[in-house]
Amino acid sequence: MRLLILGVVILASCGLATPTAWHTVEPAPAASGWHNSPVTVTIYALGGENLVVKYRINGSGPFVQAPPVILSFSTEGIHTLEYWWAEDESGESSHVFVILRIDLSPPRIIVRVPEDRKKYLLHEKVLVDWFAYDRLSGLEFVEASAQPGEPLDTTALGYQTFFVFARDRAGNTARVEVDYQVICKLFPVFPTNFWLDRLLPLEEQVRIGTLPVLARYKVGEPILFGFLLKDAHDQPVAHARPNVLVTEVRFTEEGERHTIWDWVLVPFDSEKGFYFLAYSTEKRGPGVYDLWLGFGDGQSTRIRVEILAKE
Repeated sequence: MRLLILGVVILASCGLATPTAWHTVEPAPAASGWHNSPVTVTIYALGGENLVVKYRINGSGPFVQAPPVILSFSTEGIHTLEYWWAEDESGESSHVFVILRIDLSPPRIIVRVPEDRKKYLLHEKVLVDWFAYDRLSGLEFVEASAQPGEPLDTTALGYQTFFVFARDRAGNTARVEVDYQVICKLFPVFPTNFWLDRLLPLEEQVRIGTLPVLARYKVGEPILFGFLLKDAHDQPVAHARPNVLVTEVRFTEEGERHTIWDWVLVPFDSEKGFYFLAYSTEKRGPGVYDLWLGFGDGQSTRIRVEILAKE
């Protein structure tokens, strides 16, 4: 570009060049012709006496200015720039038209299904519902975990993320992520209708600290856990990884303090047909304990028990 301008200047100084005008556009647009940032157009004109540039912007004008003319475009939309050179003696040149397409906004993405933080059952049939659009340059590329009308992935337990990504023809991008949870139906199996084999009567569930004690065991007596997990079609689920975190609770003036003693998985007992764990209390001293039972799908419950000394 500098060599071109230098050559025109030399020819003009020797009287060999006729007036000429040209322009540059910075930055260059995307392959689609759209810009995703403000644009600067510079109009050059050389080769004649009293040479000026005349131009119109979106039909307004003409405006007259000595070259170079630097014009900035920062508003969205399609802009039309019309320019030409003019000289007192030589008249005017033919008109040049420049079309500038500017889109500064990313695409819009609306996800209706899945809903953010919603819980869906394992193997539940849920149809995805979302759409994306771009009002100015239009969409060039869209990618998603599943297309509208296709099934949502509910085949894996726990927290999942659904995403939609879109890019418009100007190069603007947008990404929306929706977190959801895939869970099981939970069923106790003991006559207590509870996750443990023991459950104190309601009138004996005395609050110790922030929670009531729901069961009591003596040192050496196993704490039995038992429950059944089912999917949306009431089929047993045997591949989850439920677990129990065992903490001893100590009470201070500042509040409750927890000491972690164990973290154990609750295995699926194929003979019994449900998840079962006999947790030994042989190495636990008398005191208050919290059993943090997680079902392997993000669902959990906290059970406070009291372990008593042997008689």
